[in-house]
Amino acid sequence: MKTARGPGNLELREIEEPRPGKDEVLIEVAAAGICGTDVHIKHDQTFYTPPIVLGHEYSGRVVEVGDDVTGIEVGDLVVSPATAYCGKCYQCKTGHMNRCTSEKKRILGTSLANGAFARYLTVPEYIIHKIPKGVALKEAAMAEPTACVVHSVIEKSPITPGDVVVVQGPGTMGLLAVQVAKAMGAGKVIVTGVSADQWRFDIAKKIGVDLTLNVQLDPDPVKTIKEETDGRGADVVIEASGACIACNQALDFVKVAGHVTLLGIRGQPLDIDLDAIALKELTMSGTWGTLPSTWVTTLRLMASKKVKVAPLITHRISLDLWEEGFDLMEKQKAIKVLFTKFD
Repeated sequence: MKTARGPGNLELREIEEPRPGKDEVLIEVAAAGICGTDVHIKHDQTFYTPPIVLGHEYSGRVVEVGDDVTGIEVGDLVVSPATAYCGKCYQCKTGHMNRCTSEKKRILGTSLANGAFARYLTVPEYIIHKIPKGVALKEAAMAEPTACVVHSVIEKSPITPGDVVVVQGPGTMGLLAVQVAKAMGAGKVIVTGVSADQWRFDIAKKIGVDLTLNVQLDPDPVKTIKEETDGRGADVVIEASGACIACNQALDFVKVAGHVTLLGIRGQPLDIDLDAIALKELTMSGTWGTLPSTWVTTLRLMASKKVKVAPLITHRISLDLWEEGFDLMEKQKAIKVLFTKFD
């Protein structure tokens, strides 16, 4: 739990077992992943409403349903997005439920709704999705970050078959973006990173990356990208590192009339030359969260194995080792840490 505002203030507590409301289900958590947002909350670097149980990337089994629940049954294996939207505000009514503006909006593990770093959690029925056959429970805990990538890449980025795509950053989101771009028909995917990412580059190669590029060792990374694209530059650049320097580099990597997708969050102001967007006639998109339709596509990709999440789960530990798990993520010694034991 994040017990109070300020850096730190995280601790393992015994709390009362939650009960589902009339339109909710009670889920026994099978696996829950540490997200960058959880790390930001730990350090008081993002929005949250304490006291609150963290965790919004999860999978689990339904153990109880509310009186008004009709589409979900006890025993169903399920996942859900983090946000329970109102459905009534302007953003919701115009198809942007992920940007719901209601004060009653609940965000699992962040605001007004306890999250998945616990044995049980309650979730409204209307945001739940059943896990398809062929997707293991532990893998399903990766559905939420995968869905965020699907919304950013499939629903917002103009990738067409044969395109050259550069993904900046071989972390969780970057390596998911590699696979989603491939599923969209990208002809060549290049992943960029730094020297500390060498072990991540090895995983990237196993999941289908065509080229890895260490921008610290390469004397001229822009030239290398040009050489890999017949002198044009990448059709699409997906910035998934969250590093400020990478945003400026993205504008150099992308071709004239290309597209830059902002998937990573920097958490601080950025100095960037916006003239490059005008001079190169670029388009740029940013996304936050997911839409209901995103989850349909995501679960199909996972079930068909077009997106393989298992190689990205580098650590599985029990909840009582939460400090070790956060340390692994903060020191970039893990791609994805899952809590898989909650007793």
